[in-house]
Amino acid sequence: MIVRSWKTSLSVCALALAMVFGAASPSSAFLDKTRFVAHLGVAYFAFHHWVLLPYKEGRFEAGSPHRFSTIVKGGVALLFAYHEVKVAQKIAAESKDPLLQKLDGAVASMGGTFNAVGQKFKSGQFSPSDVSALAASSGSLKSLAGAAGVDIQDKAVPIPGA
Repeated sequence: MIVRSWKTSLSVCALALAMVFGAASPSSAFLDKTRFVAHLGVAYFAFHHWVLLPYKEGRFEAGSPHRFSTIVKGGVALLFAYHEVKVAQKIAAESKDPLLQKLDGAVASMGGTFNAVGQKFKSGQFSPSDVSALAASSGSLKSLAGAAGVDIQDKAVPIPGA
């Protein structure tokens, strides 16, 4: 009986220590690349769907129908994309992965561009050069990743049931 209680108390202590040390150490290293790509993917989707496509379709030009609402939606999408880029940048900054560390500076720069242009869109001040700057910023990240040996491609992925 003493042996059993000794083993039980040792198991309880080990479990308690594991919980304490598990909560104390950050889980930022867990699936760094996956989380990084997921956050950047969501940011790019918001930018692509609500800013780049309407821009290419001419929905930001003066006289186009629903121009103001398109600009406001674009501003909100850019602010959301900025948040997601900042999360991805934080993951890259805290990661020990050499690829993510290389991309950290480009992601930080892209986040600043998203924020500045998002604030302009939100206030209704639109300039076509802003969208060009965003496209160039995302292109520089793509070329930097390509130089590091990772090819980034746009792919249409069908959603089951949609």
